[in-house]
Amino acid sequence: MGTVFIDSIATQDVHIINKKMALGAVSNENGYFEILAAENNSLLISHLNLEYKEVTITKEHIKAKNIVIFVNSKTHMLDEVVLEKQPGIFEVDKDIHTNAPVINAKTLKLPYANVKPKDEKTVKIQSGVAISLTGLINALNGTNKLRRQLKKITIEDKNIEKIRKHFTDGFFVYQLKIEKEKINQFLEGCISKGIINLYTKNKVLELTAVLIENSKTSPYLLENEHIRVTKN
Repeated sequence: MGTVFIDSIATQDVHIINKKMALGAVSNENGYFEILAAENNSLLISHLNLEYKEVTITKEHIKAKNIVIFVNSKTHMLDEVVLEKQPGIFEVDKDIHTNAPVINAKTLKLPYANVKPKDEKTVKIQSGVAISLTGLINALNGTNKLRRQLKKITIEDKNIEKIRKHFTDGFFVYQLKIEKEKINQFLEGCISKGIINLYTKNKVLELTAVLIENSKTSPYLLENEHIRVTKN
């Protein structure tokens, strides 16, 4: 058991994670928490107002059955993080689209260049690209399926941003050893493990355990971590 203080104030909703046992706890309104730990276990302290802090359990902590953790938020505040939405499947690079040469039947001087199509309707996707309605139906079994796919992608993107903001980049980089530029890709790879469902149901401890477990075999580990895992 223990208590967490940020700037000498007992703080609620601080996440305490036992790295060795992959267990976690959350402090209450009095900063109090309980978590299983043994000597030399490392506790990761994480909060929206902090980057992260690690505390090692000592013999004194075990003997006293209590640990008091003080954190100074002024020296651990995160830098501003700007999250960029991943490009959608129909997104067109504006630079490429603007400067690319026009290629069509007329520019290629094909025999059917001046033949008008048989009133084939087109549909405009959210990204602004117009495509054949017939081709769209054949490829995706209708616009309804496309809308569902685009809606699913949008929802997943928003939840990935929320999960990343909740844990902070420091957790992914320093604790999970994930490259900062690859955090979104790492989270996308964890979607099949149910992380969005766990997050929306506020099952933070289970979500944390899933992220820790998947980071061990992630292809987005920092370069030195790749080498270390390979040697082991």
